[in-house]
Amino acid sequence: MKTRTFASLGCATVALGLLAPTSVWAELPERKSPLADAPAVRHRSELRQFRFEIGPGVTTTVGQDFYHAVLVGGKASFFLTDWLAIGGMAGHNVTPTLKTSFHERVEAVLNPTSTDRTPTRADAQAGMNKIAQVFALQAELIPFSGKYSLFGKLFANYDLYAFGGPGFINFEGSRTTCGMVNRSCAFTGMKIGGNFGIGIHTYFSDFFSLNLEFRDILVRNNPSGRDETGDKLADDEDLSWDSNYMVGFNFTFLLPPTARKSD
Repeated sequence: MKTRTFASLGCATVALGLLAPTSVWAELPERKSPLADAPAVRHRSELRQFRFEIGPGVTTTVGQDFYHAVLVGGKASFFLTDWLAIGGMAGHNVTPTLKTSFHERVEAVLNPTSTDRTPTRADAQAGMNKIAQVFALQAELIPFSGKYSLFGKLFANYDLYAFGGPGFINFEGSRTTCGMVNRSCAFTGMKIGGNFGIGIHTYFSDFFSLNLEFRDILVRNNPSGRDETGDKLADDEDLSWDSNYMVGFNFTFLLPPTARKSD
């Protein structure tokens, strides 16, 4: 009898020992990490949101048919949020006589006179147009931003963005009056098309950044001004969509000059 009593007491003790911790644990409050609601980065410089960007720049064309263009101008933007901006750029060609190597090769093989559809040297030169001014409006989407260092000495913030919008190119040429006898006629005036590309900012301070852009402005053009359709007349029927690749480098300043700090 005593043996059964001791056995029963032992089982009860073991059961209470197993149940007691569970009851105590169940009564403990849930632990919450002090970083649960904290931002990913504290005291981060808000370099873009609600700030203006403006500055001078230089843009050069890449892969033009007959004349390279070095454009002096600038860009301006307003950042609606940290990841979205609207802006534009403008540039004026300061090298209107800078010929491409292809242009020079064409001049070397053409003769002063011609008895067939081959243009004379003077006709070919008269039909070539060149960029005079460039204008572009764009929306900028900024999906990537961060910070980097060079050799552990120079620290800077950066962002990468893509942009798109309308683009405008004003072309000039030496022959602008064309008739039935002209198979070469420079297509001039303002052409409207698409403007798109990618860019990068490097922010060396809250106030100053370096900006690099790779751009294509797609417009209808005929760079040679030649009769492409065979109707013995150079006119709008000879136009086709033509890419105008450009690389731009800008020195930009941000306003207000001091960026807001996050919590």
